[in-house]
Amino acid sequence: AVYGSISGISPVLANEICYRADIDGDSAVASLTPVQQSSLYGELVRLKNQIETHAFSPNIIYEGKAPKEFGAVTFSMFSDLTTEEYPSISEVLETFYAQKEVVTRIRQKSVDLRHIVQNALERTAKKYDLQLKQLKDTDKKEKYKIYGELLHTYGYEAAPHQKELKCINYYDGKEITIPLDPDLNAMENAKKYFDRYGKLKRTYEALSELVVETKADLDHLDSISTALSLSEDEKDLQLIKDELSDYGYIKSHGKKKGKKQAKSKPLHFVSSDGFHMYVGKNNYQNDELSFKFANGGDWWFHAKNMAGSHVIVRKEQAETLPDATFEEAGRLAAYYSKGRQAPKVEIDYVQRKELRKPPKAKPGFVIYHTNYSMMCVPNIDGIEIVE
Repeated sequence: AVYGSISGISPVLANEICYRADIDGDSAVASLTPVQQSSLYGELVRLKNQIETHAFSPNIIYEGKAPKEFGAVTFSMFSDLTTEEYPSISEVLETFYAQKEVVTRIRQKSVDLRHIVQNALERTAKKYDLQLKQLKDTDKKEKYKIYGELLHTYGYEAAPHQKELKCINYYDGKEITIPLDPDLNAMENAKKYFDRYGKLKRTYEALSELVVETKADLDHLDSISTALSLSEDEKDLQLIKDELSDYGYIKSHGKKKGKKQAKSKPLHFVSSDGFHMYVGKNNYQNDELSFKFANGGDWWFHAKNMAGSHVIVRKEQAETLPDATFEEAGRLAAYYSKGRQAPKVEIDYVQRKELRKPPKAKPGFVIYHTNYSMMCVPNIDGIEIVE
């Protein structure tokens, strides 16, 4: 109603006025109490006076590094985001739409890569589900093995053309009923069950390895998908494209290898205590940060059990990191992860010397056995970034 009734009021400014008046912008006009009506009117009058006295504060609201909204007055409802003020509204408009164009262009250029990754994720997920189902089917193998062993022991009790044999299972002392093929004798039935057992055992052994490999592929693709959502420029996209090519998801066109890390740099932040913090934006950068850049005493942070960036905090000469730096590094790991939209994300952190990379592991994959954990809000506002 505010937006539709007053010329020059944008939807975001209308919501800001309601927020200042402590009113839900989605509420119906008829639902407002006299006190709420008075509060709303008071905020409109205050805004009118602000405009008449030219008390403007041209600003852009940023969500992370992406421009979210802009306005000529300060927005109270975006207190949890970063606000950057400018000398004039003209500069606000030029900056906002220029930055918005960059974000839009990167998203458009990533569409093809997203399509490739999404298709590969869906195929791999179906393959993984099928393998798990087939693996579960092999649970019957032990039953067939016991049938064969019991028939070797009690088979003499089975009469010709008998369809089942009841006997005591000497593994648990309970009576068991063994189905029989009436056209076969006891020893032939036993062989049949041992053959089934052998086949299922071989299937189990093969599938056990395949399931691990397919799960690794699934996690790898999930990490690439997350890296795409964190991409900020064309260099980031090129590095992800290189990774997809290296692992056979897209065709290689004779690209040169060995220069991946030089194309794109990790994000660089400084904590409120002055410690340098680095964030990998993709798997190759994560490997570079964790195993080539970081020292053994540096601290490593990562979202627990989900795709995300490796965050390295350089310890320098300090005995330990201050609590505020731990919390800020955890927020970075939460924000640059698949859990960015969650209220809180569990973060694992450990010194770099505790990390290991298994042989032939996918890029970005590490293992560790001793770690600490904390819950962090995926919000990086107020953390200084080094351009």
